[in-house]
Amino acid sequence: MTGELLKFRETTSNTLSNKDVGISNIFERDLPDDKGVIASRMSAVLVIHDPVTDEIQRETVFEGKIVSIGGDRYCVVSVEIGKGSPGWLSLRQVK
Repeated sequence: MTGELLKFRETTSNTLSNKDVGISNIFERDLPDDKGVIASRMSAVLVIHDPVTDEIQRETVFEGKIVSIGGDRYCVVSVEIGKGSPGWLSLRQVK
């Protein structure tokens, strides 16, 4: 991994790679990894909005997943559920 650790709070909208990125719905889901193994994973929904085309992409992510945002790729480092408040999602840009 190459970039700095970026930490985003649930229910916020952030600018990343020239896209508006919202983080929501942090909780455990049964999801497959890249090998197809299904397990309960702490996950979040990224809502990626392109302000130029108004296109919206939704991506359910968990620790270790690589996601493309704009022309860049990011690895999900951690997904943390909040305790009485919004949770957090940490990303790191990969080259």
